Amino acid sequence: MLAVVCVALAAGLAGVGCRLARDGTLAPWAAAGIAGGFIAVVFLAALYQIRRNWIGPANQLAQATLRMSGGEWEVRVDPRGNEMFQALAVRLNSLAAHVQSQFAELHKTRSDLQRLVDSLPDPILATDSAGRIIMANAPAAVLLQLPPAQSLRQKIVAIINDEPILELFDELDAAPGSAGAPLHREIRVVRRGQRFAYEVVAQRTADRGALLVFRDQSTLAATGQMKTDFVANASHELRTPIAAIKVAFETLREVIVDDRQQSERCLTIIDGHLRRLEEMLRDLMDLSRVESPSLRTQVGPVKVNDLFSLLRSTLVPVARQKNIDVRLVDHTPPEQFQSDPWLLNVILKNLVENGIRFTPIGGTVTVEIGFVPTGLRAIFLAVTDTGIGIAKEHVDRVFERFYQVDPSRSGSAGRGTGLGLAIVKHAVNALGGAVKLESTLGQGTTVTCTFPSPAASSAA
Repeated sequence: MLAVVCVALAAGLAGVGCRLARDGTLAPWAAAGIAGGFIAVVFLAALYQIRRNWIGPANQLAQATLRMSGGEWEVRVDPRGNEMFQALAVRLNSLAAHVQSQFAELHKTRSDLQRLVDSLPDPILATDSAGRIIMANAPAAVLLQLPPAQSLRQKIVAIINDEPILELFDELDAAPGSAGAPLHREIRVVRRGQRFAYEVVAQRTADRGALLVFRDQSTLAATGQMKTDFVANASHELRTPIAAIKVAFETLREVIVDDRQQSERCLTIIDGHLRRLEEMLRDLMDLSRVESPSLRTQVGPVKVNDLFSLLRSTLVPVARQKNIDVRLVDHTPPEQFQSDPWLLNVILKNLVENGIRFTPIGGTVTVEIGFVPTGLRAIFLAVTDTGIGIAKEHVDRVFERFYQVDPSRSGSAGRGTGLGLAIVKHAVNALGGAVKLESTLGQGTTVTCTFPSPAASSAA
């Protein structure tokens, strides 16, 4: 509009200058200068309008488009210029807002997906077609021994040194097509000096990347090994007394009339091994009961005097035969507390039996029961002996079934069934507690059990 006005004004002034020139009032060159000046003004005004309505909006649109293509979707264009540029600006702003909203939703979805895969116990690893890691959950970061932020966008060959994992990627690279049947492999890796077993499912993605899911089979493998060891150990433990009884019986049958002394010796062997079998069967039954998923604790009032009376009648006489002093110490202020009497008796019997068995003549076994001094209503039960002790390399394994320290070290202590501490561990777990063993070789062992004691009202 301004350009039209300027053109009209310039044309009018030019006409006036020409008329004055014809009338002789103004020199022709002056009139021409005036007309040229006004034409220049008109030209500049036209340029200004073109820049304002066309060039400026076009540059703004070009710069905004360039920034948006670089990912700056928060940029907005000022809708100015003629109607066409205004319409383009409005549409571009609408497109940017929509894309920004889509990116925000995509980021939220990706964050939710990352939190989901992080919550899974199995390591999950994804790479692109170039072998760069694009996703790794928290368990995978532990497996790779790298923080997740450091592992992203890294080449898989640069951060993994485990040959079995790299071989899986090589197999996927060699697989034809963009996707096919997943590969199932069992691999073993070493971390922190321990060997871990994984079942890996590897799948080629549509963009020639790779997705790997690691399922930890270490616990299952250890459980299977424990079952195998249990069967082997149980067979060995049962075979020894049965073979001894058989030999003694065959010998007894031959000499029962002619050699009374030999007969007595055979009867003693048979009696000892029968007692051992009886003890083993009793421990197996106790172990089966305490580790049964169907076990329900029978919580009721427990008197420490009753627990100690049972020990005095059953185990103190055995200790006296070895000249071992059994000391019973009650630290509980009240006369009774709440727990499962049968489980407590099982725990005490096995711990005190072990203490007596592995304490030399003239030693001491001390039993202490009391409340844990933490303000919480919890009971501690500790059995301390002055026996032969346990070497450090055996401490972590003594709670396994049938595991026994080298019997040659025990001397006259003899052999137990190897089930006592396993029974103690499961009995304490059934009470919701924990067990800790501390031992010094040649000085003795202390086993401490702690477990909650429900209030009397809740046990009723």
